[in-house]
Amino acid sequence: MEFLTKLVKKADRSPTNAVNFLLMELGDWWNLSESQDEDEKDAHKQIQILKVELRLLRTFLIYVGIWNDLHKDVGLLLQSLVQDLEAAFMEASTDFRSPPAYEIQRSVEYLYPVISKWQQKFKLFRPLIKAAYDYVSSKQELCSFQCQSPLVSYSPLSNYVPWNEFSGSLLDNLVDLSREDTFHVHIKPHIQVMAKMIGNLRGFMAVENRNANQQEYRHLLAHFGAILVQTAYISYVCWIDGLDENMKNEIIPKLVDLLKKLKPNASQVTRICFKLLEDHKYNCEEFVRFLIPQKNQLLTLQKGLKYLIMLVIQPPSFYTDNDVKLLSMDIIEMVSELGSFSYLFHAKETVADLAKDAYPLLFRLLEKMERLNAELFLTELLQPGIVEKSFVKNRINSFHDGLSFLQIFLGDDGREIPQPIWKNIGSLARNAGNVYLAFLRKSVTKDKVTFELLKSLERIKLFKMEILLHELLNSRPNMTVDVQNQIQTLYKGLTVLRTFLMGPLEEDGKLILAHVELVVKHVISVIYSVAAKKVTEDMATNLVLLLPELVEKIEPVNAGIKEIYLRARSSFKSCFPKPEGVGFMDFLIGNLMELLNSKAKSIGSLKYPIHIVHREMGFLRSILCNIGEKWTQHLDIKCLVSHIIQVAYEVEYLVDSLVVRGGVLWYHALWVTDLIEDIRLLKIKASEISMKTCGINISNGPEALRKVTSPAKIPKIDEEVIDLADQNKIMIDRLTRGSRQQDVVSIVGMPGLGKTTLARKVYNDPSVIFHFHIRAWCSVSQVYCKRDLLLEMLGGIMDITDSILEMSDDDLDLELYQCLKRKRYLIVMDDIWSTEPWHDLERTFPNDENGSRILVTSRLPDVALEIKADRIPHRLRLLSHDESWELLQKKLFKTRDCQVELVTVGNQIAKSCQGLPLAIVAVSGILERTEMTLDSWKKVSESLCSRIASDPQTRCMEILELSYKHLPDYLKPCFLYLGAFLENKEIPVRKLTWLWVAEGFVRSTASKRVEDLAEEYLKDLIGRSLVIASKSRSNGGVKTCCVHDLLRTLCLLRCHEENFLHSVTGHNFFFDASYDDSDYGVDPDYHPTNCTTYAKRRLSICSKRNHFIMSRPGGPHVRSLLYSASSDLYPRCPYNISFIFENFKLLRVLDLECINMGNSFFSGIELLAHLRYLALCGDIDYIPASIANLWNLETLIVKGLKGKVLLPHTIWSMEKLRHLHVYSNAVFNMQDNETEKATQLGNLDSLSTPSLSFGKHTENIMRRFLKLRRLRCLFSESRVDVGNSNQFPVLNCLTELESLKILCSGRIAHPFKFDFPLKLKKLTLSKFRLPWDCILEVGRLPNLEVLKLLSRAFEGKVWDMKEGQFPKLNFLKLDTLNLAQWNATSDDFPNLQHLVLRNCRQLEEVPSGLGDVPTLEIIEVQLCRQSAEESVRRIEEEQHMMGNDDLKVLINRSEWDF
Repeated sequence: MEFLTKLVKKADRSPTNAVNFLLMELGDWWNLSESQDEDEKDAHKQIQILKVELRLLRTFLIYVGIWNDLHKDVGLLLQSLVQDLEAAFMEASTDFRSPPAYEIQRSVEYLYPVISKWQQKFKLFRPLIKAAYDYVSSKQELCSFQCQSPLVSYSPLSNYVPWNEFSGSLLDNLVDLSREDTFHVHIKPHIQVMAKMIGNLRGFMAVENRNANQQEYRHLLAHFGAILVQTAYISYVCWIDGLDENMKNEIIPKLVDLLKKLKPNASQVTRICFKLLEDHKYNCEEFVRFLIPQKNQLLTLQKGLKYLIMLVIQPPSFYTDNDVKLLSMDIIEMVSELGSFSYLFHAKETVADLAKDAYPLLFRLLEKMERLNAELFLTELLQPGIVEKSFVKNRINSFHDGLSFLQIFLGDDGREIPQPIWKNIGSLARNAGNVYLAFLRKSVTKDKVTFELLKSLERIKLFKMEILLHELLNSRPNMTVDVQNQIQTLYKGLTVLRTFLMGPLEEDGKLILAHVELVVKHVISVIYSVAAKKVTEDMATNLVLLLPELVEKIEPVNAGIKEIYLRARSSFKSCFPKPEGVGFMDFLIGNLMELLNSKAKSIGSLKYPIHIVHREMGFLRSILCNIGEKWTQHLDIKCLVSHIIQVAYEVEYLVDSLVVRGGVLWYHALWVTDLIEDIRLLKIKASEISMKTCGINISNGPEALRKVTSPAKIPKIDEEVIDLADQNKIMIDRLTRGSRQQDVVSIVGMPGLGKTTLARKVYNDPSVIFHFHIRAWCSVSQVYCKRDLLLEMLGGIMDITDSILEMSDDDLDLELYQCLKRKRYLIVMDDIWSTEPWHDLERTFPNDENGSRILVTSRLPDVALEIKADRIPHRLRLLSHDESWELLQKKLFKTRDCQVELVTVGNQIAKSCQGLPLAIVAVSGILERTEMTLDSWKKVSESLCSRIASDPQTRCMEILELSYKHLPDYLKPCFLYLGAFLENKEIPVRKLTWLWVAEGFVRSTASKRVEDLAEEYLKDLIGRSLVIASKSRSNGGVKTCCVHDLLRTLCLLRCHEENFLHSVTGHNFFFDASYDDSDYGVDPDYHPTNCTTYAKRRLSICSKRNHFIMSRPGGPHVRSLLYSASSDLYPRCPYNISFIFENFKLLRVLDLECINMGNSFFSGIELLAHLRYLALCGDIDYIPASIANLWNLETLIVKGLKGKVLLPHTIWSMEKLRHLHVYSNAVFNMQDNETEKATQLGNLDSLSTPSLSFGKHTENIMRRFLKLRRLRCLFSESRVDVGNSNQFPVLNCLTELESLKILCSGRIAHPFKFDFPLKLKKLTLSKFRLPWDCILEVGRLPNLEVLKLLSRAFEGKVWDMKEGQFPKLNFLKLDTLNLAQWNATSDDFPNLQHLVLRNCRQLEEVPSGLGDVPTLEIIEVQLCRQSAEESVRRIEEEQHMMGNDDLKVLINRSEWDF
């Protein structure tokens, strides 16, 4: 190469000078670009292409000019190539001498052949230059740190001057290529990024006052020089082959690889960079710009990185040498990781674009930066000299900026910040800063601050150690199995330590923290020493010795932590209920499957563990299914079943806590690990038991459907339970005969004798109904509220409106008095325990000497005597033995005779009931579901005889207890749930069944809806005489129910014993009697010192509203919160209920229908992700769109006290919603075009009360409710007065609709025609004001069973019935119609059972032909003219004369008779 060296030293003959001279010659043709002539422009373009190739050749010649190669043959080849190029450049320079300007046309003609000539000649050099580049780049690569032993001295680019010249020329090449229009579209972006990155690299390497002999600097030049040569080679290849489509797939990967290498992506390179920074600290910003380009969106990242780098090159004074060493390792490793992908910073315009390609790598970097920042911040705070608030606030703001950048980076595509970031880093550091600021404000002690900061710091360090161990395992594949197992053990131990530090620590926990600090220091020193070295045989030997020592140090600390965790777990387990059994397993497995199918973002990261748990729970459920109830007496199996249910509750609690996130506690990770092990052991135990008990087969087969006992026939509401010969007559005579003075009649006797039953029987007797103008009933009970009693009595007389509820107690008293004044009334005061309620109400009952009566029932004879001393109470006696057996037979066999073989044992059973009717009825419920065999009855008799109580009341409780035990498992929680409702209050059946479903007591089957199944459960309980049907529906179903006092007592006792329900009832439960009990808000300055915490799964509270709010109840395990106000005051005053969303995170049922929550939904309710039943009340006029976040919600009840409530458009996305009820009415927030696009509420079963308009808009909405069965709505005229806008909408699209109630407002277009679904069974119409001929469409409905025509639904004096209508109608109610003449026969209502006429004041008479309807049972007449009443009497008399004694006529006297 001697000749080549001489050539290089001769400046006038340098090949680079020759190419530069040629470029100057070509530059003289620049003015051609300003011409408008197309030929001239094309010539200029060809010159530019030639100049690009020349500059590429210049870069090649610069490098060859400084090349040193001892290989003689190579030198000769390069010499020849350089000489040929130089000669070509000189000749080309001569050819391109510019012609005179005035000969421009000749010049263009001259230029074309010259350009073509030299383009062809230079193409001949391309293969030779490409081969030369291939050789020199491979040699230069030996100087890179990519090689294990880089040959720095061999590199011609280890000095800055040639390096700078070569990199500058290469940068020109890249700029040329990036501007080339004809360049390949996929290659060009990579070239542009390369140009930016080399520009930043040149800026960083231009170190001022550099020392050319500095060894580290020369190493860095050689390293990047090798990459630049490879870049020059690829650039040249891109130029000669880049336009070729076939070369694209080969070139692009090489370009990407070079882009990665152009950053410090190895720790050795990064370490040298840091060494340079230590000598030239002012160049740190240039180094950061080299790593991360200057972009506004990346300023936060640049700032954070610069801060960390400066800590390494200029560490704080309080850092020890070891601290600096460990910090340097962390940051150097972090920068090296950044170098592996930071080329993407240049390639992507926005952070969102960057996230798509660099999510895992960049997130890992951001995580490390935040973790390091948090660790440094906490370390600084623990130094004694830190007292500036501004310092702490600035650092907290830096964390805020960092996490904001994370949020931008994550974008809106569904990615979420993983727990290590939001739980262990950012929020942790911010909390620590806030604690320190609190200390500066002197609101916490210094010891408290030190403790909290130290705990946080140790958590960060432990988290870092876990990551390092994980990386150590993944990056050292040649470790022995023993070492890997030791590292895994150590990893688990550190995880336990970190999770322990996540929670608040008690005194024993604080002692453990000191041990944790020592362990962490020791572990860090060992792990860092291992992580910094390559794995050798000696190091592996040292690891084998060191790791057991580390594990040994951690074990006693973890043992102390485990003890704390086990105590906490034990206390949690004590809160789980007992009776729900297999039904709960079904509910849990269903919930897990719903979570797996959920599209909610919060579930994404949990789906795999949920899948595992779901599979294991399915296996355990199959065990329970195969065991069956008959094996529960086997001790081993009973323990197994109990353990399985216990594990299921724990699984539910942990999974649900993870879903809502806010409920996660430090020991949950340990709990999950232990649960998995528990499940494994359960499976083993189940298999062992299966082997011992050959009759049980445990497998993973499909589970059998739960068998539901067919419910017995529900007794009618007024069915006689106690049949004492003359009891009814005696009481009716006392009420309807005797003095005209107001009188009090009493019924007394022990619980269970039938006092209330007798009072109810008399109250509903037709002769009593006819005798009294007004009847009212109130249930007093042991704890009563005068206001509630007044409202209950008024409710029996009139409709309770909001205006009534707004009245004060005195006004209610007066209102009731005026209702009773001058009228003969009957008031029943049921279950009085003292004379106090009588004295409270006595003045409310006017004595007009018209025969009014007050009927009192009490279990205390003295109370009855005090109320009316001169009136002997009517005492109910115990049944005789014969009466007991007669009642038992009546309940079991109705009119049939008992089987002969059962008579003896049946008598024994009746005798054991000791004459208590309630006990007999309860036993009949057991026997009714027992096989009618002698052996089965003997078992029941033995169970009764084994109980030794002689007191009848105690005996009754024992029998009720036996009835409960005989319930199938799936009915037990349904029965116990009745304890959540108030004593002596009727329970709405729909609400009860919806709550059962929400609680998971009822699981749907393929053939029945859950609502139907729930009603079957209720019928079963009624059939077993454990629940009383209070009010019936017009279609024969149960509308309300109640529970006997003794059964409710049993219910509450069982709820307490089995952790099922905590019932809080009473005015003074939260506060003493002296505390203000007004229900008009809470003092805003009131802050409770201790919040009331509850442990049981379900919580039912009845109290004053302000007492409830002030007590701030809470409970981490509470799944159901049902609140009822102890006073029926109108909920005028709004209350802040937001604390509930923080205190009850796992709620599944929330009933706050009695509390006014103000004029808007409180934020936070949407976080209760497990809610299935939600009932709220307030002055609200809209429901927020965020309600759709409650993706589990099945029942939504909202009472808007202002009237209309606007539904959000997101309501259509609530796929699980089954019941939507908004009062007083709801408005859909949709336009016509939106209606067509809306999704369907495919599971909605019932809806009330939407405000709809006539026309197509309503039809479009209705098509979204494919499975709707019950609809109550308001119809009004359309605001758009076009076409058929006020025609009744077509509703036959609601093919499943069974019940429809419509209130009409406004005018209706004529001609009018109803279009109802054919499946409709119940129809209520109000205020339509249609002529009677419009009822024809209603009469043709083939399945209609109930029809109610209210408030002028139809108008006209005459209704002529048509043949063939109402084929299945069994209930007809006409209320407030102006009908005068009704023409009908028995053929018009062939199946009518119940006719109600109310307030039809113009109706002259009831058609006599209706008496001939064979199915007719009841005719009720209220507030009608006397002629109508008389016509009904005539029908009754005629039917009695014909032998039809089943027809009952009930006449409430009209006001004309008052």
